[in-house]
Amino acid sequence: MRWLTLLSLFLAFLARLPAQDGTLTLAAAFEPPTAKAGDKVVLVLTATVTEGWHAYGTLEKQNTPVGLARDNIKAAGLEIDGEPVIPPGMRKTVPFESFPLPNLFTVRQAMKVPTAMADGNVVVTGVLDFAICNETGCLPPDQAAFTATLVVGAGAAMPTTTKPGLQLVPDEKVTIAARFEPATVRAGEVSMLVLTVTVHAKEYHAYGALETTNKPVRLEPTSVDAGVLELVGEAQVPPGEKKMLGRIEQYPLPHVFEVKQWMRAPAGTKPVAIDVSGALDYQICTETFCDEQTTIDFDAKLVVEAGEARAEATKPPASNSEDDDNPFGGSWWALILACIGGGLFALAMPCTYPMIPITFSFFTKQAEKRGGNVMSLAIVYGLGIVLMFTLVGAVLSEVIIDVVNHWATNVVIGAMFVFFAFVLFGWINLSPPRFIQDFAGKASTTGGYLGVFFMGATLVITSFTCTAPIVGSLLANVAQFGTVRVAIGMAIFGATMAAPFVVLSLMPGRVKVMPRSGEWMETLKISLGYVELAAALKFVSMVDFAFGWKALPRELFLLLWVAIFGMWALFLFGILRKAGSANEGVGAGRMASGMFVTLLATYFLFGAIGNKLDKVMTSFIPNYSNSLMSSAGGKGAKKHLGDHSLIYDNPVQAMQVAKAEDKLLLYNFTGFN
Repeated sequence: MRWLTLLSLFLAFLARLPAQDGTLTLAAAFEPPTAKAGDKVVLVLTATVTEGWHAYGTLEKQNTPVGLARDNIKAAGLEIDGEPVIPPGMRKTVPFESFPLPNLFTVRQAMKVPTAMADGNVVVTGVLDFAICNETGCLPPDQAAFTATLVVGAGAAMPTTTKPGLQLVPDEKVTIAARFEPATVRAGEVSMLVLTVTVHAKEYHAYGALETTNKPVRLEPTSVDAGVLELVGEAQVPPGEKKMLGRIEQYPLPHVFEVKQWMRAPAGTKPVAIDVSGALDYQICTETFCDEQTTIDFDAKLVVEAGEARAEATKPPASNSEDDDNPFGGSWWALILACIGGGLFALAMPCTYPMIPITFSFFTKQAEKRGGNVMSLAIVYGLGIVLMFTLVGAVLSEVIIDVVNHWATNVVIGAMFVFFAFVLFGWINLSPPRFIQDFAGKASTTGGYLGVFFMGATLVITSFTCTAPIVGSLLANVAQFGTVRVAIGMAIFGATMAAPFVVLSLMPGRVKVMPRSGEWMETLKISLGYVELAAALKFVSMVDFAFGWKALPRELFLLLWVAIFGMWALFLFGILRKAGSANEGVGAGRMASGMFVTLLATYFLFGAIGNKLDKVMTSFIPNYSNSLMSSAGGKGAKKHLGDHSLIYDNPVQAMQVAKAEDKLLLYNFTGFN
């Protein structure tokens, strides 16, 4: 029996070893492939790793990083120029900090052709050190051999372009074209040097003037040989488009951008063609690594003609501070349509759903008191929503986001939903304090408009967690054009949000005149109690997420919903009845509603056992699973985590995973909610 035990342990150990199917293949080439004595070249090693495996960058501490040692390169007479450029890797923190590389990466080693080297083919060989791993383990450290050939000859100079003003860097990732606008000036006039830069590699980008993490594009005055021309002001480099890489703020540029520098032909300059040359500093990066900072040369020609300087051309034109590309600063229709579209999009957010039963139940009671006439209250309700969105959007947007995302706010709102669910069930008789009753008595002379107004404000606050990104996006584009546009834009946004709720608030008045309205309303109120009870779990899950307890995982959340919707279905079928109510049978409408709720409960059970749900439910329920189902090797892990991979604080990695798995990306950008 002892040998059977040892055999079992050995087999279990083998089962935990990674499958031996991970490989790294290496291709080597020189850029450029031909050179002459004295030229500099770059040895480029392109590594391809089997899908599901990865090597590690230079920042790696736990595993063996990729390395290219000088002793491992047989340069065949070429001179090694500096250290190799190896990607640092993309930082991951789960389960520990590591810096894996993508499946395709390059290692670059600068080399120089000696001035005394004879013409002919130079064959360089060597090996690259590496180790590759997958999610379960690593293969032993290994080496990959490479061979590259460089053609050295007196006529093998670096390729040049025939198009004037266009220069190629050795690897042809970036080109630059230089020109003057206007191309001809007179002495005392100015002209703009325009450098059009194109990044040809789709996965690469340069960085704008606002970049602080990587090296931005720069045109230093000392790097420009302008001859007799004078530089006017500083070079104009685009700021870049703000993007977040995890928690790092970056400002990448598009693949084609322009750098501009004003120049003046001094007074007294004789008619002549002036050659201007220089070098632009830049660094290009992918989403996972960067090439080293480098420069690209340019040259252009400015013609100075005879004649007196024209007054309008002696200084650069005043810059226009208004962004003509921003539609919010131009047509009012663009502003209106954008705000209406934002309001319609916000209505689809899950944070607005819980206010539907509250609105309906509130106006049901008002309709009973007023004989169905709630039109004026509905209008005031809508005005409250519009005004509060205007104030919150324009004044309190930054503060309110922190408030609604705070765990204490979610505790209060969740408790309120449970409380009102018990009220709708009839378990609690809502009796306000005496001072509130006195205030309500005074307010009754005005028809209770103040209370309705603040109820609209409550809708804004409870829904602002989901609507804040939309409001913030609109404000970011509108705020620069003045307070008037901000106020009008937010009013349009609020009106779009308010319209469906105003219509909803009028429904109880219409329902009042329907036959058997009392019994129908009682069924509806208890049904809405179940809805509010289910909605309260959403806020409880936000508190759980805020503290990192993970006490309410996806499966438990859905099982609780199964229980709530199951009891709701039993109530609609007449099996569960309110205490003291008689069993008067169940009508066809109530029976159909019960069947629909049963289907919903079944659907939630389908998700609770680890199956994939629709996009709306996936965004609403907690995004983590029970530890037993998500543990490595568990059946639930493959079924659930295979459907929904979770990436924290790394949008670039999340996008890569989504592309690799050919799935949609759900981006949770609203804080805890």
